[in-house]
Amino acid sequence: MPKSKEIKHYSFESAKEKGAFTKICKDMQQSKAWNELSLRQQGLYLHLKSKFTKYKNQDTNENNISIPKSEALTLYGDLRTFRDDLDILIEHGFVRQVVSGYNTRTANIYGFSPLWKKYGEEDFIIPIQDKRYIPNAHKK
Repeated sequence: MPKSKEIKHYSFESAKEKGAFTKICKDMQQSKAWNELSLRQQGLYLHLKSKFTKYKNQDTNENNISIPKSEALTLYGDLRTFRDDLDILIEHGFVRQVVSGYNTRTANIYGFSPLWKKYGEEDFIIPIQDKRYIPNAHKK
């Protein structure tokens, strides 16, 4: 089996010549969904994407991404803003909630979603199970 070709980084891309990187494709960056995000929301997506791992056996953790409360506070300093930005990523079809940690007091588990490709189209819809669980959201 041939070895995979290692990609060398330019000097402005990394402190190392070779190594891990976070891939964001140009068609995503040029999409309506991406361009409606603020820079802070794009940064949150990049942070989530940096946690993505493809293993040697072709498995991935694409549906097992989490940000514990302590990490969210380090990134944002304010949990409300963090949650608002996460909700916007969900509403634009970039991520989805896989497991709510609300009842168990654990970190929520998120996964990546391809729905951003349909954002703005008539048939674009975010399934209710993909949205973040918000306690008492139905009571108003």
